[in-house]
Amino acid sequence: MVPDALTNFFIASAGAGAALLGLLFVSLSISPEDKITTNASIEKRVSAYGALSSLVNAFFISLVALIPGSFGTAVLIFGVLLFVLTIQNSIQLLRPHEGASSMLRRLFVTILSLLVYVVQCYYAVRLIVKPHDSEPVYSLTTLLLVVYVLGVFRAWELLGGTRKSPIELLTPRHQQEVSHPHPDKDAPSVPQ
Repeated sequence: MVPDALTNFFIASAGAGAALLGLLFVSLSISPEDKITTNASIEKRVSAYGALSSLVNAFFISLVALIPGSFGTAVLIFGVLLFVLTIQNSIQLLRPHEGASSMLRRLFVTILSLLVYVVQCYYAVRLIVKPHDSEPVYSLTTLLLVVYVLGVFRAWELLGGTRKSPIELLTPRHQQEVSHPHPDKDAPSVPQ
């Protein structure tokens, strides 16, 4: 049972999830051969499946939370289903393949995705056991924020967005340019 204080959160989350899913489908439809077909790289396909899974998951949880009554069973079924699908995709991702990113990075994304679904199932079971306890619902809202971040991150990768280290993300752009000067800027000027 969703507390009245969270109804607007779930309404906004369902709307955001629908919008992000729509944008993801548009981006996939532009060049599906590069992202989701068998000709696409393994990392692109798994990023597409990961982004789709995360965003559908967030949308689905938000939508079923708006249905009156207990929604723990639906959240549990969806969490188990996505856990199994993530395992299947992760097996492909973790195998050595051409053009693979670092194993540490692939392992981190896999473990984080699986952990999200395990935590989701945990809160779903708590909702099933005690449907009037609001604490698991509040915890699910925090989990939804993590799911959205993960989904947007995977979609960004899918679109070819640059991957930056945490240090680069915290460093202002002008400092990055100073520490990595452009080759043409450092070349001595030739008098004409």
